[in-house]
Amino acid sequence: MRSMLLKYCVREFESRLPHMGNSFQRRIGYTGDIEHISRAVCDAYNLGTFKENDIITTGYEDFNISLRTTRGKYLIKIFSDFRDVDNCKRYVDVMSKVMDSKISIPRLLKLGDDYFHVTDIDGSKIRLCVMNFIEGRDFYMPERAPNEEEIKYIAKQAAMINSIMIKPTHIYDTWAVVNFSREFKSKNKYLQKDDLKLIAPVLADWRKLGIEKMPHCFVHGDMIKTNLIEDMKRKIWILDFAVSNYYPRIVEMAVLACNVLFNKDDKRKSERNLNTALKEYQKTIILSEKELAALPTCVKAAHAMHILISSYERKAKKNTTKENEYWFDQGRSGLLQML
Repeated sequence: MRSMLLKYCVREFESRLPHMGNSFQRRIGYTGDIEHISRAVCDAYNLGTFKENDIITTGYEDFNISLRTTRGKYLIKIFSDFRDVDNCKRYVDVMSKVMDSKISIPRLLKLGDDYFHVTDIDGSKIRLCVMNFIEGRDFYMPERAPNEEEIKYIAKQAAMINSIMIKPTHIYDTWAVVNFSREFKSKNKYLQKDDLKLIAPVLADWRKLGIEKMPHCFVHGDMIKTNLIEDMKRKIWILDFAVSNYYPRIVEMAVLACNVLFNKDDKRKSERNLNTALKEYQKTIILSEKELAALPTCVKAAHAMHILISSYERKAKKNTTKENEYWFDQGRSGLLQML
């Protein structure tokens, strides 16, 4: 959860890109000029003449570049060093299978017969894939909360994703709510005392759920505001399946509820948004009574995970970015709202 890998550059970061490029490039073990990668991709994929590129500054894992050429705009996803080849291919395979459905996602571009490409640039092995860039805006800014019709559309897309009959190789995601107990055990020491008191009863309720015995399906697992883009024609696109897994299906709705459907200033609006989404979702997939009963605890656990992991990022990894502080605030505000 919280990969947020495809968000286009925010203007406030542009003046810092030369400095930030170095820190982001460490993820891929590359110290050369980013333009070299972009130009190599232009040539290999026959994308036209290079015009400009930007580093996408959000996200905790991979390295992403928006590329503009004489033929259009594209997204270059460069996989981090921590991912092995099988992990990279897993991402591309999941994306290709989702593309075969009617889900609104960006299209991957093939190079020869494959979507996954490995190349040597400036002496570094670069593993990447390329897709169409969705020009538009996400729902990250507070004034751009989804309206009722958009909530219905997003919920319908979630149900369609959960209906895809695939079971990818499992990958571990430290932000995923299903890993609440395990992550709490190793990271609770990074919590402030007040947050520990806030989270402890949620963990106790979570452990009673038996979430692992609930219905499973293919789950996006990261349908958050920055992974939903509205294009110039008002169409909403679902981005970034990097942490998709075979999970309890209730996880999808819990993730939506803790961010996209969450209204920090209005508890009743948060509840109305969730009810709207649930009603639309269940036109495609009927959730069991046990799942519906478990949902409030799952949402609380998702908020708790935001507090837990962002606290770890803040203290153990010295991550004080606006992005990390945003998730900390989302978690604390959301959990307090539900008490």
